[in-house]
Amino acid sequence: MRHGRTARTLVAVVAVGAGLAGAQPVAAAEICVGGPGPGCLASIQDAVDAAGDGDTIRIGSGTYGGGITITKSVSLVGAGAGATRIVGGGPVITIGSFVGPGGPAQPTVSISRVTITGGLVRSQGVAAGGGVSIPFAGPDVQAATVTISDSVVTRNRVSPSGLFPAGGFCGPTPCAVAWGGGIDSSGTLTIVDTIVSDNVAGSTPADGSAATIAEGGGIRSHPRATLSIDHSVVRGNRAATVRPNGRFAFGGGIGDDGVLTVEDSAIDGNSVEVVASVPSAFPFDIQQEAGGGGLFSNGSATIVRTTVSRNTVSASNAGGDAQAVSGGVDADGSLLVVDSSIDHNVVEADVPAVSGFLAGAVFGGLQVEGTATVRDSRIVGNSLRAVASGGTANVAGAGVANLSGRLTLERTVVTANRGTASGVGGIALGGGILNIAFGGGAPQLSVASSVVTANSVTAAAGTTPHGGGIFSADIFSLDPVPFTLDRTVVQGNSPDQCVGC
Repeated sequence: MRHGRTARTLVAVVAVGAGLAGAQPVAAAEICVGGPGPGCLASIQDAVDAAGDGDTIRIGSGTYGGGITITKSVSLVGAGAGATRIVGGGPVITIGSFVGPGGPAQPTVSISRVTITGGLVRSQGVAAGGGVSIPFAGPDVQAATVTISDSVVTRNRVSPSGLFPAGGFCGPTPCAVAWGGGIDSSGTLTIVDTIVSDNVAGSTPADGSAATIAEGGGIRSHPRATLSIDHSVVRGNRAATVRPNGRFAFGGGIGDDGVLTVEDSAIDGNSVEVVASVPSAFPFDIQQEAGGGGLFSNGSATIVRTTVSRNTVSASNAGGDAQAVSGGVDADGSLLVVDSSIDHNVVEADVPAVSGFLAGAVFGGLQVEGTATVRDSRIVGNSLRAVASGGTANVAGAGVANLSGRLTLERTVVTANRGTASGVGGIALGGGILNIAFGGGAPQLSVASSVVTANSVTAAAGTTPHGGGIFSADIFSLDPVPFTLDRTVVQGNSPDQCVGC
């Protein structure tokens, strides 16, 4: 075999020698890494350095060092995710770079048939992209276009080593952020037939982090980025912050601020956790929150034939109120869900027994604050649990919560969702569907050709639960909030069927 520049030069010489068709483009070459053939290179970075745009780098079986930077349009092809491992570095692979306004176009890169693992980013203030980083290229510059297929991105981590000072980026208090334990992308990213698993943004159970905010345990997609996930699994990832700095964590599986499409995939078993000791007062001065166990989206998201299942969100706070929200999907922008399941997600919050603080565990399956349509889908078995033995415990919207948003449910089953509040006082509202004004104007809700059944809310003595099936009312006065209910069954819910119907 002939590889690298030698191969490209040979092709060019033959083309010139032929001479009959005039000048010819240089043909793409293949470069081998780790193979037995003559000319194979020892490292992937050496192959990238030797490659030209359009070349293919074929990587043999074995383990190869990470810390690779790609700024050319190339293809990396391994011998199979179980055979070719790219390990270590911080990140393992970086694609593209910051070039500033008016900079050159960023590369188009494909990666297939490899495992990307063991990445650790420990930079101060901002740590991003433990496995794969596609950095912001600059204002009005398209970041890299990347496809990852038939691969595994696993056991990578981002964990800031220290805080940025207050002011500027941080605002009034020092901060550090962890973004994208597995993948952090500001570009156009397509993931096909790939597993993104067991990555961490922020803290592991055994190891702390300076992070005040963690987002995207598996994947973080930034504003103006595009993320497409097809026939893939995002599983067992974690976004977490802990004392003394921990305040916020979002998107255990995916944190998305751009345009997201997920088809024929699973976002399952991811987690968000905040263990805090900070002053926080709901709803006036919230300084602690955990949310979006499966997906946290501020952009535009489409979910088709996909499960968002068994994700968890937990929050505890020794210094103030604890807020845990949105076990499955937190959609603050626009959302379309078709033929999918948001099921068995769990939200839990607790505060010390003698503190008198509030514990809020709300929005078990789906939270909507923008515009959402859910069609031909299932919202099943999601649960809320708030514990404040000496204070206030709130649970609300165990299945679906519409907070001043515009939500349409069509041909959808909302069943077996439940919320339990254990406190001296508090609220327990909306076992199946919660529809309230919160942070905006009047909500808009339409439920058609659907079933709302076997949902429940319960509370300790001193708190009266309302709206086992549907709660569409003012949370204080219980005055109805109008909504549309058409050809829908609401029955078998506890303690009642509907408040506001």
